[in-house]
Amino acid sequence: MKKSIIFFTIACLLSACGQTEEKKAATLYDNAMRFYKENSLDNAKNLLDSIHAKYPRQVEYRKKADTLLWRITIDEINRDMPQVDSALQALLQDAEAIAKNYRFTKDEKYQQVGDYEHKSMQNAINSSRTYLKPIADEQGKFRLISNLVGKSIKHRQIVAKVGDATASTAEAKDEARNSYNDFGVNYELVNYTAPEVEQLISFFRQNADNQIEIILKGDKDYSYKISKSNVKTILDTYDFAKILKEVYGNQARKAEMTKVYKVLSLRLSKSEQPTNTKTLP
Repeated sequence: MKKSIIFFTIACLLSACGQTEEKKAATLYDNAMRFYKENSLDNAKNLLDSIHAKYPRQVEYRKKADTLLWRITIDEINRDMPQVDSALQALLQDAEAIAKNYRFTKDEKYQQVGDYEHKSMQNAINSSRTYLKPIADEQGKFRLISNLVGKSIKHRQIVAKVGDATASTAEAKDEARNSYNDFGVNYELVNYTAPEVEQLISFFRQNADNQIEIILKGDKDYSYKISKSNVKTILDTYDFAKILKEVYGNQARKAEMTKVYKVLSLRLSKSEQPTNTKTLP
């Protein structure tokens, strides 16, 4: 009985050993093709990856695997593109409706990305007062500019306060700070990025109906009451930036998908791989 088991085991091993790498690669490819025809694309891709990983010397089947993977990628793009385009159009409609409240500025000579500034922030009086100015750029990056006029305190941090509750920004880096003196009047501008003002934004949302005190912390502290309209503009611009970020992300994704589609379609047109699979649209 033991001898029979041993002989059976040896026979199985010999049978396995007798299967060449080429046949094994062919089996994987055939199974991948079957999955592809069944529209089980992830399973097909996994098997195609296995051909490259397990049988690097099987050049013929690796080429076939590449060609089939191109077809799969094109099918996935055809599947996903309508969803991406639909989402993009909806986002663009939202962005265009909100953008009416903003002025878009872009210096083509010095700026690669333009800025959206709320129209209420562009009054001449703003140039001579202390306030917080929100900016959203066309790629959806938000920044908050702290403008201090009249005193030199070299401020680095913003603290918002209502009663005993407070929230603060991160401390600004040296490169984010700028100051100058114009006819004896001191001006300080400090730029904060979205991650640096997250706590402040949350605090503004929770206290939008309350009177909020702003404390600018530097060599000395300077405090003032921020208007509710200023708070609303900051929150509106922050939310606008998020929409612009989604627009930019979907535009970039659509552009990349279009580029990949064209490249792979060209490769397939030059490929000598038999077209015994799905017909491309």
